Amino acid sequence: MALTGDLKTFNFVDILQIIHKDRKSGILLVEWKDITVAYYVKDGQVIFARPVDRIYRVYADRDFDLLIEKLRISKENLFRTVDRFLIDRLNMKEGVFSFTPGFVKYSSNDYTVLHPVEKIIMMASRSLTQEEVERKISDELLVFEPVENVENLTKRAQLTPEEVRVLSLVNGERTVYDIRKESNLDNLTVDRALYGLLAIGVIRRKKRERKQKPSIALDLLMKIIERIREL
Repeated sequence: MALTGDLKTFNFVDILQIIHKDRKSGILLVEWKDITVAYYVKDGQVIFARPVDRIYRVYADRDFDLLIEKLRISKENLFRTVDRFLIDRLNMKEGVFSFTPGFVKYSSNDYTVLHPVEKIIMMASRSLTQEEVERKISDELLVFEPVENVENLTKRAQLTPEEVRVLSLVNGERTVYDIRKESNLDNLTVDRALYGLLAIGVIRRKKRERKQKPSIALDLLMKIIERIREL
């Protein structure tokens, strides 16, 4: 099933989170206000980007290696297109997108990825608006906990010192309010960091423990037993 939407309501952090989580391959097409760009995704990583003047042209070339050969772009220089047509646009909010999975054929694994998707997600999270972060960081009493063995994820994400600070305060006990207060950072910076960390899977929302109340039947049974003992 294709993933479609508007960047005003479905930001790049959320789009890439879905693609990254399921390690999807395919083509993410974004019709920006000034240009239409096709982003080629392999196993959840954005490896190439190219502007297209007609959308149908994207689907005319299914063999990726033949495509870049025709465009005379080496595998080692693919990341330059991601720099030019994606990284510089992560803060833009106007555009519609569609992701078609499993369409393009990748014949190799030897593609240079200078910008891991975890890094791109964190970069995109730094430009989220207050309204956007409130979709997931909606309550200052929320508690997040770190996920085990996330060293590789954080390394690929290339966190800023502020994001490292926020992550260090996530311990499964502190609330969002506590983290904001102890970090000495403004609320939006903290919330953006939490949003991004949540998206790349470094932290997760801690479920509230529910205390089970004894059932009425069990209470009644215990009272009957006590009465019998008194006889």
